[in-house]
Amino acid sequence: MSNPVVSARVDRAPSDAHIDIVDPMEVSSHGETFMLGRYVVTGRIASGGMATVYKARLESEGGFARAFALKVIHPHLAEAEGFRERFLDEARVASRVRHPNVVATVDSDQDRGYHFLVLELVDGLTLRQLQVAAAKRGAKSPRLTASEAARVVCDAANGLHAVHGVADEKGESLNVVHRDLSPHNLMLDVTGRTVLIDLGLAKARGQQGHTQTGVLCGKLPYMSPEQSRLEPLDARSDVFSLGSVLFELAVGEAPFGDDHTPGTLEKLRVCDADRLATRMVEADLPSWLTRVVLGCLRAEARDRYATAQDVADALDEGMRRAGVVQSEVRSGLADRVRNLRRYIGVVQPAVPLPPLIAADPTGPQAVVKVGAPSWLRGLAMAASGAAVVLVGLLALNVINGSRAQTQPGDEASDAGLTPATPAADSKGPSVQPQATSADAGPTAESAGAPAQDTTEASPPAEDAGAEAGSDEPPTKRRRPSGKSRSKADLSGFKSNPY
Repeated sequence: MSNPVVSARVDRAPSDAHIDIVDPMEVSSHGETFMLGRYVVTGRIASGGMATVYKARLESEGGFARAFALKVIHPHLAEAEGFRERFLDEARVASRVRHPNVVATVDSDQDRGYHFLVLELVDGLTLRQLQVAAAKRGAKSPRLTASEAARVVCDAANGLHAVHGVADEKGESLNVVHRDLSPHNLMLDVTGRTVLIDLGLAKARGQQGHTQTGVLCGKLPYMSPEQSRLEPLDARSDVFSLGSVLFELAVGEAPFGDDHTPGTLEKLRVCDADRLATRMVEADLPSWLTRVVLGCLRAEARDRYATAQDVADALDEGMRRAGVVQSEVRSGLADRVRNLRRYIGVVQPAVPLPPLIAADPTGPQAVVKVGAPSWLRGLAMAASGAAVVLVGLLALNVINGSRAQTQPGDEASDAGLTPATPAADSKGPSVQPQATSADAGPTAESAGAPAQDTTEASPPAEDAGAEAGSDEPPTKRRRPSGKSRSKADLSGFKSNPY
C-alpha cells in the first residue's frame, strides 16, 4: 500500500505565533467527532491564515475505512470576491498532479457552506514545524546537515517540476507557477520523504480566479525579485524560492531576512551573491552545495537554473560525488521526524463546525427528507380533495335552498307588486288597501280585457287595485318585454342582484 500523502496546511502569516504544532497520526481520546460531507472528522491537525486542516475518516460497507486530511477554508474567506474561482483553480491544478513528492488531492466539495479539499494523509511534519520544535528544545540553530538539506530540497525540486509540467486535456502545458514555496509548504514524513503541499496560490493558464492587481502573493522572505516587483513569472521564479529554502535549511537563517519589512525587500531585490557566498562559507557548507544555492539565487531569471529538475539533478550529482549514502540520510531524517513528533504532542480535539447555510438541494450533499410513504401521501391528498368537494356541495345546497324560500317575494318585487295575504280562512272582515282613482283598469284586466295605462307611473296603483277587487290569490303575471318597460318600471328595484 502506498504511503498516504499529506494533511496540507496553509499558512500565509509571516509569524509563527499562532502555529499549532500537532501530530497528525495520534488523536486525542476525548475529542469529539462530527460529519463534514461523507467524512467523519476526528481531530484538528493545524490551522493557518487561510484554512484549517482536520483529520478525517471515510467508512463504507465491508469494514472499509481510510484516513484523509480535510483542508477546510475559513468561512470569512469563502465570502470574498473571486474566492470560489480560486478555490476551484487550486483543485483543478492539484488533481492533475501525479507524483510521490506532491500532495495527492482526492476530492473537492462543500457542505453547509464550508468549502474543503480532501487530501491524502501523511505521517509527518512541515519543515517549519521542525524548525520551531528544534528551537523550542534549545537548539542553537534549527539547521540540517548539508546532506540532509540537499536530500530534502532534491525531493522538493522533483515534486515542483511535476507541478510545473501539469497539462490540460489536450496535453498543452498550463504553465503553473507555485508562487508560495517555503518551509511552511514542504512536509517531511516518517520515511524521510519530502512532500510539496498547498497549491493555493499556484498560477496557471486559463484560471477562473485572479489575484488583485498590485497585491503581493506569497511570503516575502522566499519570493523572487521579479515576484516582488509584480512582474510576469515562470518556473524560474519558483527555482529562486527553492534556493532560499535550501539556504535556510543548510545555514539556519533566511538569506534575505525573515520578516515582511522594507529591509528584507531591499536585500531581496539586490540579491548580493557575494554576501550570500560569504555567509555559506562561514556556515562551513561544502562547495558543491554552495554552487547549487548560488545557481538558484540569481537576481536575473536568465542566470538561474532553467527548471526545478535541473536543481534536483545538480543536488543528486553533488551528493553522489561527495559520497553521500542517501539511504542513511533518509533514515536520519525519518528519525528526526519521529522524535520531534512525539515531543510535539497529539492532534487537537475536533470542535464541531456550525452550519453556515442550508444544504444545497441539488448538490451531492442534498438532504433527503424522510416522510410518509408515497401511497399514504397520495391517499391523504385524495381525502383532502374529497373533503373540499363535499364542503362545496353542501354550501351549494344551502345557497339553493335559501333562493327557493325567497323566490315568490323576489318575483313580486321584480314586477313591482306587493304579495296579498289570503283572507279565506279569516273570520273577520277582509281589509283591502284603498285604491286610487286609477283603479278601474284592473277590473277589466281580471275579466280578460287589456288594461290601459293612463300614466307611466300608474302601474303599481293598478296592480294594487286588482288585488283589492279580487278575492282570489294573485296569479303570476307575465313580465313585459324589455322593449315595453320604461325607466319607471325599474323604480321598484332596490338593487339588481345579478
